[in-house]
Amino acid sequence: MPAARPLAVVLAENIYENLELHYPRLRLIEAGYEVKVAAPKAGETYASKEGYPVKSDCTFAEVDAKQVKVLVVPGGFAPDKLRRYADCNRFVAECWNAGAVVGFICHGGWVPISAKIVKGRRGTSVNAIKDDLENAGAAWLDEPCVVDGRMVTAQVPKDLPAFMAAILKLAAQ
Repeated sequence: MPAARPLAVVLAENIYENLELHYPRLRLIEAGYEVKVAAPKAGETYASKEGYPVKSDCTFAEVDAKQVKVLVVPGGFAPDKLRRYADCNRFVAECWNAGAVVGFICHGGWVPISAKIVKGRRGTSVNAIKDDLENAGAAWLDEPCVVDGRMVTAQVPKDLPAFMAAILKLAAQ
């Protein structure tokens, strides 16, 4: 019987940044991960800022955080919606506490802020939420990609190659 593939989860809600959800999802699949798209409702179709769809596989509560090796929070304006779900914040915190590699890009930092996992960490984001990260206790750096332990952060879509290379390198350790 073949070994189970490691589990990666990408979060989704409407108005996500198209590249920041699909590029990590596809790179993780390519790297051999079982990838689940978790959202407020299972089997629902969520639209990117450009209208590109993604169908969720499960809700946040339906995933065992202890099984998650990689968690990715895409940007766009979806994170402003995601952080309002207590189940989402709890799931992100549980993944972090269970040892997952947690990556967020652009406005994605809003979710880890609400999950209360950024205090004392170094990271980056789109400049628009720099103050939010600093007010939550993170040290914000104006760099394309920042790695602090198991937390990987990036600013904008052009930083996705460095972002995913860092995530995959950490997850392989």
